[in-house]
Formats: sequence, structure tokens, C-alpha cells
Amino acid sequence: MKNYLLFILLLFILSAISCKNDSHAPVIQLLGKNPAETGFGYPYNDAGATATDEEDGDITEKIVVTGNVDTGQIGTYNVRYNVTDNDGNKAVEVVREVIVKYFK
Repeated sequence: MKNYLLFILLLFILSAISCKNDSHAPVIQLLGKNPAETGFGYPYNDAGATATDEEDGDITEKIVVTGNVDTGQIGTYNVRYNVTDNDGNKAVEVVREVIVKYFK
């Protein structure tokens, strides 16, 4: 009987540990337009993004944004958004294209 109880306890512990394994990647959702446009010489203010994770919930504050938009130069720029949840799962990178052009 004692071995049976230990076996049940071991199964319970292993089950609890396996339930804690989060293998789901977070999801990034862009706010605003993509592609975005801004005028030559005008300031560019990115609309940002949100990030959610099945296990951790709202992890927007963990988003890492890279890329530079030079509004002093006509062209197309990429702003990249990445995030990693508490278990090390990385979201699929999301890229916003920003077009700097002359406005008439």
C-alpha cells in the first residue's frame, strides 16, 4: 500500500511539473497601420504594438523595438518588434514598414 501511495504521489508531482512547461510562443499585435507613412522632415511617432502570452498574459512591456526611421531621408525603413516570455519562448518577429516620402 505504501508503494502504491508513493507511486500516486510521484505521478501527481510529474503531472504538475509537466503542466508548468510553457511551450507556447507569445503573440505580437501591431497597433496602427502597416505600412505606415510619414513626411520628409516630419517627426515619426510609432504606433507601437502589444504582446500577449498564454501563460504570462500581457507582456507588452517586454517588447524590444529595433530599427531607425530617418525622416530626413526619403526611403522605406523597417521597425522590428520582438518579445520573449518568462519561459524563454520567442514570438515570431513582427516588422512594420515605414515609408518616408514627400507630402504634397
